Amino acid sequence: MCYLELIRFKNCVMAGISGIIGYIIASGDSLEKAILIFLVIFFICGYGNVINDIYDIEIDRINKPYRPLPSGRVSLERAKLLAILFLILGLFLSILINIYSFLIALINSILLYLYAKYFKKYKPIGNIIVSYLTGSTFLFGAVAGKNFLIAFILFICSFLATWGREIFKDYEDMEGDKKEGVKSLPIIFGKKSLYVATFLIVLAVLLSPLPYIFKIFNIYYLFLIFICDLLFLYLCFKALKGGHVSDKLKKVMLLVIIIFFISKFI
Repeated sequence: MCYLELIRFKNCVMAGISGIIGYIIASGDSLEKAILIFLVIFFICGYGNVINDIYDIEIDRINKPYRPLPSGRVSLERAKLLAILFLILGLFLSILINIYSFLIALINSILLYLYAKYFKKYKPIGNIIVSYLTGSTFLFGAVAGKNFLIAFILFICSFLATWGREIFKDYEDMEGDKKEGVKSLPIIFGKKSLYVATFLIVLAVLLSPLPYIFKIFNIYYLFLIFICDLLFLYLCFKALKGGHVSDKLKKVMLLVIIIFFISKFI
């Protein structure tokens, strides 16, 4: 159980499912490829989570002493071996899909390492990395499918919305980040950073009708995504007024993914 906790098993599963959704949206129809996509994302995500905990071990001794590494339930040496094993498995399996999948898996592995070691406390860059990695699960699934465009649109919208959400979240966590020596846009620019976050989410909203404009999805998609767009705009307005919205934004983003998936079949 401690190893499942270390890799954050549920997060790895959800990331893998996102990849499969990206593949299905991109008109993928091979069960074998779907399984490979899930496994690659699962292993690379697990690798990233372990690497993250390795570099956070000293901080976690204070803030999260119950975690597997600071509590001593998993040794540092075994955690490093697990990270290497997951990395090798993820990269090897990605080759079996295609060269593009391998390149994305390789780039993501490098970014996960750089984020954990260098950019977790410098969020102006760290947020961009997190946003890319979040959206890249759909991109990874898309390169194995037949219709890359639709999944790429989902990737772009996910990237922009996640980037905006991360900035809103940093604003909510500003006091704690100051104590930890973290640099973020809200710490540097204060409330002005909220307008940057709002701009990014509004840009995602403006791009959301593209699947209908390109005649990939029908009018039902446009109606459903319009409801989500209104929710996004309302939460941005609420954030500008001082409300905490990062958790609610995450739920709306999940709803958008579900709408993309449903629209594939209606």
